[in-house]
Amino acid sequence: MIVKNTRENDETAGLRPIKGGEGSIQALGVQVQSGESTAAHCQAGGNRSISQIHSSSSNRISDGKPEARTDSRRRGSISILDVAQAADVSIATVSRVLNTPAVVSGDTSRRVLDAVQRLGYVPNPFAKGLITRSSRVLGLALPDLHGEFYSGLLRGADEAARREGYHLLVSSEARANGGRGARELGAGLVDGLALMVTEPDQALVREARQTRLPLVVLDTQVDEPGVDSVIVDNAVGAEEATRHLVAGTPADLLYFVGGAPSNFDTARRAEAFANMLLTHGHVARGDQMAFGDYTPEWGATWMRSVVARNGQRSEIGAGSIRLGVLAANDEIALGVLQAAIDLGLRVPEDVRVVGFDDTRLACLLRPRLSSVRVPLLDIGAAAIRALMKRIEEPELEPRVITMKTELVIRESSKFQQ
Repeated sequence: MIVKNTRENDETAGLRPIKGGEGSIQALGVQVQSGESTAAHCQAGGNRSISQIHSSSSNRISDGKPEARTDSRRRGSISILDVAQAADVSIATVSRVLNTPAVVSGDTSRRVLDAVQRLGYVPNPFAKGLITRSSRVLGLALPDLHGEFYSGLLRGADEAARREGYHLLVSSEARANGGRGARELGAGLVDGLALMVTEPDQALVREARQTRLPLVVLDTQVDEPGVDSVIVDNAVGAEEATRHLVAGTPADLLYFVGGAPSNFDTARRAEAFANMLLTHGHVARGDQMAFGDYTPEWGATWMRSVVARNGQRSEIGAGSIRLGVLAANDEIALGVLQAAIDLGLRVPEDVRVVGFDDTRLACLLRPRLSSVRVPLLDIGAAAIRALMKRIEEPELEPRVITMKTELVIRESSKFQQ
């Protein structure tokens, strides 16, 4: 179960609903098959009159057992008091059966458990956490919640958490107020925190450490006691993609199009790209590596500008120039591909394109997009498993978990003789 950290106004809280890539795709006119739409359903709780409130607050407990009161089931919830009444025991006995059943007689325990099942009672994890000092809730703080990348990561994290009986509290507010958002997220709500750090931000890590919660950092390695890291092998993925491109395109016509230069993933992929060109005897020019943001719009803008710099588009279209592009994510690659087609260029005959992450976009595009597969589901799951391990064994030595990448070659970059 994912519980989003929200406020009355989600926009001011910096929290946006998770969306697929369809919105950005439509902006560029690419037709894709959308999935089923989802509808939000609200279940209204019953309202109580002042007399009902007075009646329920005036209940008394005698002989260790609750007296009859207005049935809370009429208000849409089953409480521990309802279970106690149905089983004819005290609230304390119900609590003992649910938490320490060995100290309760078999007959009493069976009577309580029968009432729990019959009434459909589910203990409140937050109320239980006040007693056990464990909420069974894990915090997951991400830079953003929009797009296929974060959607895949969240699915993996949620599945791993649910498998072990945990819930997720998800927030994109960790950077708020100079990093204090991370400390506020951990303020008594969660048992541990998984934090994605995509750019140099020592204040954010420091604030997370000050929560004194078990901590796992995603996307970069943090060399601190008691902090585990989950990282992606960006270098190997970018090297493999560049090697594939240089096999059919001269090194001086290969380009890397990334997000912000301060972004860890972009920086590592750009470095690996340049190193691979160097191994083929070419020192990358400044114009061969461009930095912007992780959007299709940036990819399209870059594609139009590079065609303009290379002279007449007919030169490229005639086959005398064949460009190769490694994009730092699939959304940038989408913009590059679409702009190339809009300019009358052929993909892959005139422009070969490889993305990164291998999200669902890669197979929805035509031609289908080659991409470096990043195991997003596995990354989310690995972070949560590492966090649960850190909760259970806080004195463990810090671990660095490296997730492997894989180049998936499709039509957008296949070499045409």
